Amino acid sequence: MISNGVDAAAAFPGATVTRVVFGGAGSDPAKAARPAVADASSGRSLSYGELAARVGAAASGLVREGVRPGDVVGLHLPGGPEFALALHAVTAAGAVPFPVGGRPAAEVARLLEDGGVRAAITWPGLAGDVRAPDRRLFCFGAEPGTEPFAALLTGPPAAVRLDPSRAPALVACTGGPPGPVRTVRLTHAEVVAGLVRVAEAGMIGSADTVLTALPLSGVLGLNGVLNPALRLGATVVAVTGGGRHDLLRSLQRWRATVAVPPPALLEALGRDRAVARYDLGTLRAVVAAGGPLAAEDARAAAARFGCPVRQAYGLAEAAGITHLNLRAAEEGTLDSVGRGLPGVVWRVVHPRTGGVQPSYQPGELCIRLPVARTAAVPARWLPTGDSAFADDHGRVFVLGRVGRGPSEPLAEPGAVLAAHPAVSDAAVVPVPDDDLGLAPHGFAVVTDETSEADLLAYLETHVAERGGIAAVHIVDEIPREPGGRVRRRTLLDRAGLGRLP
Repeated sequence: MISNGVDAAAAFPGATVTRVVFGGAGSDPAKAARPAVADASSGRSLSYGELAARVGAAASGLVREGVRPGDVVGLHLPGGPEFALALHAVTAAGAVPFPVGGRPAAEVARLLEDGGVRAAITWPGLAGDVRAPDRRLFCFGAEPGTEPFAALLTGPPAAVRLDPSRAPALVACTGGPPGPVRTVRLTHAEVVAGLVRVAEAGMIGSADTVLTALPLSGVLGLNGVLNPALRLGATVVAVTGGGRHDLLRSLQRWRATVAVPPPALLEALGRDRAVARYDLGTLRAVVAAGGPLAAEDARAAAARFGCPVRQAYGLAEAAGITHLNLRAAEEGTLDSVGRGLPGVVWRVVHPRTGGVQPSYQPGELCIRLPVARTAAVPARWLPTGDSAFADDHGRVFVLGRVGRGPSEPLAEPGAVLAAHPAVSDAAVVPVPDDDLGLAPHGFAVVTDETSEADLLAYLETHVAERGGIAAVHIVDEIPREPGGRVRRRTLLDRAGLGRLP
């Protein structure tokens, strides 16, 4: 068992998530004007002043519309400024946000029903996934059967009294293939502990522009990147889906200083010669989170980007990141997730006996919960399901899942696109790409005013990493052979996208 320091959240007794994240948002004019959250592809953004003001107004609107402390409100949105606004408006109203983006429609419906969700905030084209009898829907845009989110932005900020040690602040999803998706409820004290320990770790600074490819609907993206960055005054740029070239172009366009991609994407970039074509001179660090990364892959990525590559580890039950290796290059431990952050207590145990394993002996990593210790909740040990070992210096090396079977097949993006209620026909076709040679693009025939951006958002919330689809194009027809096969050359010619080799 190894403990590393005192819980950083101890300095915030009785503090809500809203107070810790936005407590100083209006006191510094320079911070108020700085971009807080942006969408990498569209450029939509909100400054700190705009975000804080709209969070307060929307929270007041939710209270006025009957949302009460403790009510669970579903969030089915793509990542970006609207997600951050909805998340914190619900929290400021004393209610409990429940992000469900990035999951199949049937799973979304089950999760919201099981969670007793009677109100949800959504996006055009996604409302059908969260629609249910007696459930109110607020939408960022025009969508039949929903109420405009903009109508909530009236009135003074709501004054809600909560007990942070007991009041829930977030319902998060955990688990997944090969096991079922479960939900975990986190209190304000637990969420505060998670975001403060990252904010005080040095991973992000107030002057940083942090570009994240982690889904903001997941706890690692939400409380490991978004909330700590907002507390510090950094800018968060969300890359919602896409592939390697989307990330590279966004890094260059936004002059990012910190990048937070999943390991699989970083592994691919470490072997992609296209990285050298982009001006990434502002990038000072890359942090991989969401799975193990081999040392050779970290070295390859560091050489490509010309900056340190670090690893982080966390889980939903612990409210985000628990381990962070900020000295990977200096200590020669590129494949380690580092030591536990302040307040995190962990151990590696034998998977059968439960005894604590000595250094360098693999076992199952366990975290003591709650990380933010309160009198209201007794401490317990949580088996993470991850195989790991620790060295003599307390650094953790994650090896993978314990006894994990083969993964379930990923959803086919073409079939998901065709299932959109406004799409009558769809296809996915490789398109010539200057960086990747060929990149998959989606093509759709629509029956209403659904836009290409709406279809991309639909893919982002139904297929992991958007299924690698670089773009979606609305066309009049999908040309097909008599047997149903897509006439790819004809389709690309009509769309003006060049010819396949």
